[in-house]
Amino acid sequence: MDVAVLVVATNATTIVVVGSGNATSSVGGMWENASSALSPLATARPYGGDHFTSFSNSYKAIHGYLSVVICAFGIVSNVLNLVILTRKNMITPTNSILTGLAVADMLVMLSSLPFSLFWHILFLRPAWKPLSGSFGWNVFMVFHMQLTVLCHTISIWLTVLLAVFRYIAISYPSHSRTWCNLQRATQAISIAYAASLVLCIPNYLNYDVQASGDNVTTSYTPVFSSYAVANDALLKNMNFWIYGVIVKLIPCIALTMLSSLLMRALYTANERKQKLASKTGRQESDKTCDRTTRMLLVILLLFLITEFPQGILSLLSGILGDEFFSNVYVPLGDLMDIIALANCAVNFILYCTMSKQFRETFRDTFKPGVDSQWTRLMPNGNSRLSTMEMKSFV
Repeated sequence: MDVAVLVVATNATTIVVVGSGNATSSVGGMWENASSALSPLATARPYGGDHFTSFSNSYKAIHGYLSVVICAFGIVSNVLNLVILTRKNMITPTNSILTGLAVADMLVMLSSLPFSLFWHILFLRPAWKPLSGSFGWNVFMVFHMQLTVLCHTISIWLTVLLAVFRYIAISYPSHSRTWCNLQRATQAISIAYAASLVLCIPNYLNYDVQASGDNVTTSYTPVFSSYAVANDALLKNMNFWIYGVIVKLIPCIALTMLSSLLMRALYTANERKQKLASKTGRQESDKTCDRTTRMLLVILLLFLITEFPQGILSLLSGILGDEFFSNVYVPLGDLMDIIALANCAVNFILYCTMSKQFRETFRDTFKPGVDSQWTRLMPNGNSRLSTMEMKSFV
């Protein structure tokens, strides 16, 4: 059988897959005939491939270590997100969506940490390299690839849902409690998870693990399944359009439009607030709402910065074919992976820096002794302080 090596590039992972010779064409920028990418060329590579390859070779030395650090931080930070966002005083429709987002991001980190540690660090060492052909590792590699795509699909659509809910809250405040209540948020999150599971079915069927070798040594490799290459690679083509268009470009376009509408709605709301004579309590509530909206806008914009370039490169790979994919997309794969991992880990920092309620809940959760200090400072053993007395201690 004519065998060619193919590269499967997904978010947070770039995996080598082996397929039969009749399946070496690039399908929508998701696969590449590695022989054309890895063999030396007599002339300069098209699309500036020499520069991208040079960058890739320089960056690979640190990619594995950087990935492990980000994944370790991301696991801890997303656990903290889940602890804080599920506290009784923090349960809101918006925070419920952020909780669903934290679960998906944490699953990506839990899978990416061992993958990065072994694939990018340990397997480069001679003592560990033979294990890269073991059955267990290759099963995990396919599982990791599929889980990453699934969780990333969930994250994208939850981010779109987050933008929709916030836009309604800003633009239609009188209807937001009905349209965007906790029950509807829970239902929408469940639909996002269930729809993503169904949407990724072609990806589950796309890969298999194949044994090769003789009676003495047997090595295993991820391969395209028989379903993937049947009927002129119909499943692979379907998988590309689902991943490249429905999972990538459509949500990115929707997020761009929603972010623009949200910024416009926030500007309009601020103008309206300035024209109205408001009480002090209401002004503080509006300020809190504005801070929350700005924090969510930062989350949306960071997501767009991460996703839009990948969506555009994936689309161009599908249009321009193997040369663009092998010379541009693949050399930038590790960079796109690390940006995607960083995006999964950064939300905790955003919450801490931009949400006063999150910081206070974090403090109350992990420093419960703070309240008892107030009691010891109270005169005459009184367990209550007046507003003026409390201000005198601040």
